[in-house]
Amino acid sequence: MLNRRHFLSLSSLLLLPVSRVVEALVPNHQLLNITLKSEKKKWFSNYSPIILWGSDVEKIILKQHENVQIEVKNELSDATSLHWHGMRVKNNMDGVSGLTQAPIAIGSSFTYNITAQDAGTFWAHSHHNTYQQLAMGLYFPLIVKEEEEYKVDQDLLLVIDDWRINEHRQLDLESLGDFSEWAHGGRKGNIITVNREIEQSYLCKVGQRIRLRLLNAANSRIMTLQLPVLPTWILAKDGQPLTVPIKLDKAITIGPAERYDLIIDVTSSAGNYPIYEVSTTQNIQVATLNVISGKDIVPSSSSPSALPENPLAKLDFDQISHSTKLLMEGGAMGSLRQAKYQGEVLSVNELVKNKKIWSFNGTAGIDDKPLLSAKSGEMIEIEIINNTRWPHVMHMHGHHFKADSEHYPKGIWHDTLLLLAKEEATIVFRAGDVGKWLLHCHMIEHQASGMVTWIEVT
Repeated sequence: MLNRRHFLSLSSLLLLPVSRVVEALVPNHQLLNITLKSEKKKWFSNYSPIILWGSDVEKIILKQHENVQIEVKNELSDATSLHWHGMRVKNNMDGVSGLTQAPIAIGSSFTYNITAQDAGTFWAHSHHNTYQQLAMGLYFPLIVKEEEEYKVDQDLLLVIDDWRINEHRQLDLESLGDFSEWAHGGRKGNIITVNREIEQSYLCKVGQRIRLRLLNAANSRIMTLQLPVLPTWILAKDGQPLTVPIKLDKAITIGPAERYDLIIDVTSSAGNYPIYEVSTTQNIQVATLNVISGKDIVPSSSSPSALPENPLAKLDFDQISHSTKLLMEGGAMGSLRQAKYQGEVLSVNELVKNKKIWSFNGTAGIDDKPLLSAKSGEMIEIEIINNTRWPHVMHMHGHHFKADSEHYPKGIWHDTLLLLAKEEATIVFRAGDVGKWLLHCHMIEHQASGMVTWIEVT
């Protein structure tokens, strides 16, 4: 029986970085200590620093196949947990409060035992009261380096987030429970940062080849980035390498929790090259490549080599053992009239009283029964039908899958997938380690108000 109290706010979340970078790159560095705590960030001149939630680390850097124990101490004013988004960890280390672990109580600690099976770009975030804690900044990126170094001139990280700031230039916490936003496209901020800076710049040299890691850490905002007009390729999605890097010659859309690794060749002359967020009618400059003179002769740009594959289980599309549908319903202007909640069928008005407005297969919120149960190693197919007027971003814990979506390159791996309004997509994956694995919308307010289920692997 699941503890529903732990799921009342089962939005998925993150943990904030700040003062140091932890690199666990040598065999004798097996224990990391992280303290979750409040912090202050100076964003505006002539104003007091903004109070955020975070930790005493900026990011974690591991090496592929490395095992590390991470002791997390909670000095926040609320219980929490850490989910290692995109990493294939043991189920009892997945960090889902109420499903895979009890929340870390105030003043208590929990030790996560993590093995970095896959190289790539990942992140950690709280999975307890997530719609609040994520908006307060509780997350940090996690990079797993390849066993053999992938040669680039620079390896840069771009973590993009939006924040709701009030008239006092502090986090607007009073609006966190705005149910109207939950029923629409989720909570949006009014400022955008990159790496927790309002104006982020990167110093580059003419002739350099750059690996740019993109991560959307927002609660619900779907970001679209217009990059400088330079030779650019998609190298990896959600931590998993593409078989062949794909040339990118347009803006790139990144749903909440999605990650992309890009290669950019700086073939132009010295100057400032802005990066814009263009998802709305207002183009917002969020970062800049400050390019200075480099090599006297800039070599012609050539396609980059692919990253080595991660050790994911191969898929066999002719051997599907379990096939099911996941019907999304609800939200503003939707057709939801009733849904099951905590074992009882409620009208939409009764659901709203319980802050639920979205459903999966007629159930709002976590259920005692899984969406499906499969044995480890079996092939699973889930047809996802977005019968709503809003986009959703589906995240599968503990697994990567392939999808037949027209918005993505064919045949790539995902752990997070954007579905537009009224869109359908089928995901296929092989059941991994034994346990209870969450499947939910990573537009966090949608998860908090109903869009969450789980699969059981036996």
